[in-house]
Amino acid sequence: MGEFLMDYLGLLLIFFKYTWWAILPFSLYAIFKPVWQKFIVNRYFAEKINQKLLRIKIPRDLMVNPKAMESVLAGLSGTGRNITIYDGLTTGAVQDFFSFEIAGNEGDLGFYVFTPKRSQLLIEKMFYSQFPGIEIVEVEDYTKAIPDTIPDENWNLWGGKYILDKSQARPVNTYPYFEDKLTGELIDPLSGLFEAMGTLGPGEHLWIQVQVVPAMPDWKKESMQEIESTLKKYNIGSEVNTSESGMMKVLPHHELELIKAIHSKMAKPGFNTQILFAYIARKESYRDMIPGIIGGSFKQFENSDINAFFADKYYTTSAFFLASGQRKDYRKRRLIDMLKDRDMQGETPVLNSEEIATLFHFPTPTVQIPSVPRLDAKTAPAPGNLPISE
Repeated sequence: MGEFLMDYLGLLLIFFKYTWWAILPFSLYAIFKPVWQKFIVNRYFAEKINQKLLRIKIPRDLMVNPKAMESVLAGLSGTGRNITIYDGLTTGAVQDFFSFEIAGNEGDLGFYVFTPKRSQLLIEKMFYSQFPGIEIVEVEDYTKAIPDTIPDENWNLWGGKYILDKSQARPVNTYPYFEDKLTGELIDPLSGLFEAMGTLGPGEHLWIQVQVVPAMPDWKKESMQEIESTLKKYNIGSEVNTSESGMMKVLPHHELELIKAIHSKMAKPGFNTQILFAYIARKESYRDMIPGIIGGSFKQFENSDINAFFADKYYTTSAFFLASGQRKDYRKRRLIDMLKDRDMQGETPVLNSEEIATLFHFPTPTVQIPSVPRLDAKTAPAPGNLPISE
């Protein structure tokens, strides 16, 4: 056995001796590509994209539902650009991305949009047109109040990243699911989260960031493949009546509902999405109940056996077994860096405008949170000639 291993290793060394010149470049490329991309993208942002954080203040009598937020997202879906691999590797060019954020900082609940400067006027025009009476102000980044050294002797952090449990072709529950069938009134799925953010005490912070980039149209191919796969299971071809009444005769109810849900998701603009969440607190103020509120809020979006959100195991702040303490610290610092930099990495599934509007919207009038800063009087609407580009 020992002689066999020695012979095997000898053959590998001989092979590497004569082929290293072909193997080494690919190995180095795999190692240095992500390092180079991070460097070149950071330079691109520093030189060409000036990011701004806008806070949206809402009037007391704002009477809109998440449908208005859908319209804002539909307007942003056209900001996508065709960037080649060459441009990405040589100049660091990336798609404009936006981050819609709900942040509770020591009881102050705020709504924010992180946007490139060149898209700021477009963002303002879209929000002013859909939400009469709001006020949009440019503010200092609230994440700067938290030290980069977390976790340390003073601060602790819990959080992670939500992704989809199943194919991105399948939707999660969206706001129409939470509307009363008789009155049409929205039972806000985020009300518990809003209330938790509004009751945070000194030294407590709770952040939700929904970071989005307009998706390329080919995301719908996966949706069509999912539908075709479902139809094939029941030997349904082009000769079968594919109207809803026709499909009801040959498909089980749950499969019919799945196909309808996929079609519904495809009909609206899609965005590659990263959902980050974190509870950050001084150690003397840290409350174990807060993480459960976040998990319970996102559990509501589970759409039976169609789809649901779940925490990406690669981005949780938990670690077990070997060197668990050091790995927990690394994961917590990585998460705080991602939140501060609005850094999209890893899996970014496509959500459509309806799904995103369900995750980021203003409290409905029935949700009473005293700590939400509200305007006492409506401001004048945005002028009709507000430019949308520089």
